[in-house]
Amino acid sequence: MESLLGNRTRRADITFHRNGKIDITSRLTKMLDLGDGDVIDIAFDRGEYYIYRMREAKDLVGRHEAQCHGTHRGRLHPTRSMRAYSKRICTAILNASNATDKARIWAGELCEIDNLGKAVVIIPASNNFFK
Repeated sequence: MESLLGNRTRRADITFHRNGKIDITSRLTKMLDLGDGDVIDIAFDRGEYYIYRMREAKDLVGRHEAQCHGTHRGRLHPTRSMRAYSKRICTAILNASNATDKARIWAGELCEIDNLGKAVVIIPASNNFFK
């Protein structure tokens, strides 16, 4: 007998696509306290990648790369999931995770980093578990 799920039941927290689309789950948006219009960025330090809120929407004017917007299933049941677009970020993460089209990544714990504020460790190597 063969299990359909096996031992791989954990879902990804963030997905990077080759076209620049970044899908962020509600778990991650809550951890980073992301709001509609905030800009995210990825930092690399000592072999680890961190996602953090680079700028808040209230401090911005106009459109920006990696600006987050909510995804909604409908007016009655909005979700906290968000989407952003950045070809530069996606290319860097796809290269780090040895992926070609899509990288589904797990997020670690919330931490506080000097000069960045709240940040969450992301694990590009976790993309291999979704193949």
